[in-house]
Amino acid sequence: ILQKGKYRIEKVLGQGSFGITYLATTKVKLGGNLGDMEAVVKVAVKEFFMRDLNGREGSTVTYSSRGELFDKYKKKFIKEAQNLSRLSHPNIIKVLDLFEANGTYYYVMKCCECGSLDERIRRSGGLSESETLRYSNQIGKALGYMHSKKMMHLDLKPGNIMLDDKGNAVLIDF
Repeated sequence: ILQKGKYRIEKVLGQGSFGITYLATTKVKLGGNLGDMEAVVKVAVKEFFMRDLNGREGSTVTYSSRGELFDKYKKKFIKEAQNLSRLSHPNIIKVLDLFEANGTYYYVMKCCECGSLDERIRRSGGLSESETLRYSNQIGKALGYMHSKKMMHLDLKPGNIMLDDKGNAVLIDF
């Protein structure tokens, strides 16, 4: 549980060298002219966790004697979240929240539950020509938008392209 119950972690979605991404839920309040209601929404929460430097004591993230390296990459993690939050493109992940807890930082983003493009390729044994062109076009437009904002994606690969519930490509992990 993070942020005093605002986010409830359900399971690990993946782990890389600099972070662990979790599937989580959060409650949102919806209101209309005739009343209000709460809904549970799935989100992805990325925790800054350097696999080679960090450990855990309970839920608190600990780090080795190389604290300056941890601090350097923590600043990059924070900047990544802040930069992504300023982007508005249908093929780039939307970042919603950034906070510090448990001795590290977390950012919250839209959840793409349909898996990665890499998983899609492996499951189907490849992509058709039309699928390849569709995804390439979406990724190209997202990269063009990023470049117009003076940003680059430094780890572009099928594992860092998620598929949303409409089957569209969404760039993650910058």
